[in-house]
Amino acid sequence: MTAPSRQKTHIPQVDYIRAIASIAVALFHLGGKALPVLNYGWLGVYMFFLVSGFIICWAIPRNYTWKMSGRFISRRIIRIEPPYIISIGLAILVKLIMTPHYRPDWFNVLSHFAYLNSFLGEPYLSPVYWTLGIEFQFYLFVALCFPFFVKRWGACFLLLLSVLSVVIKAPGSNLLNAFPPFALGILYYLYLSGGKNLRWTLFWGILITVCSVHAIGWLQTCATLFALGLLMAPLKSYPIITFFSKISFSLYLTHDMIGSNLVVYMGTHLPKTLIFKGISFLTGILISVLFAYFFYRLVEAPFLKLSKRINYGLKKVSQPTF
Repeated sequence: MTAPSRQKTHIPQVDYIRAIASIAVALFHLGGKALPVLNYGWLGVYMFFLVSGFIICWAIPRNYTWKMSGRFISRRIIRIEPPYIISIGLAILVKLIMTPHYRPDWFNVLSHFAYLNSFLGEPYLSPVYWTLGIEFQFYLFVALCFPFFVKRWGACFLLLLSVLSVVIKAPGSNLLNAFPPFALGILYYLYLSGGKNLRWTLFWGILITVCSVHAIGWLQTCATLFALGLLMAPLKSYPIITFFSKISFSLYLTHDMIGSNLVVYMGTHLPKTLIFKGISFLTGILISVLFAYFFYRLVEAPFLKLSKRINYGLKKVSQPTF
């Protein structure tokens, strides 16, 4: 991948990562138990972590200061929180429909809003929500630490945190335990934006990759490196990839509560044959994608547009879509 210009333009490689990662996770939740070949779809989560490390930093002005942190966090909250909160309401509604005797645990529900479930031992209403807590922790981390990344010793700082992720196992789903994929994304950002040479990038990248294997596992690290390879590849935009990239967050949020429950419902009312299992699975995927599209248009897109109205007070800087 050739280095994009410092004009913050759309990066098609990111579309491929988002599309593949969201589809992989959806396929895992809808068919992973029935079809062993889909059992590794959960690795798409680490592809998301890698691309977040890169694109969040890429979207921030190079001369970012702590005075801009409020605007940065506001952009992320407006972009992410409303769809997330609405999906929580949707998850409760689906549970009420699917389980007539279900009664919401409101302490559990409120814990979702502050991403505290993994720390309090509370179950999530959706199996993907734990990753959103890590992403939000990453936003806070970037808001505070971005000025350190662009220093000459920025890569050393990333390596130190990656080493800590190996040495320290903090309780719950947290950024420290999952930091190496984010670090590799940040490192690639530094390579493109800071004029670092390939030898420098490979040196620090190999060290962080070693930490990643010990911190999160070799399969997760392979998924991270696969996403990094896509980010570096000379890929072009295609309508189908762009489509799935646009709805990736909506698909990620809603596929389990919509598609998985549909597959389970059909499975209990159709014959237990391979053909009908395939029909249930394909129907679940199709409905999940259609629902995600409408969720994107009605919920996510308006807040995405609203978030882009918050700028960093800089002139002639176009804002990317991410």
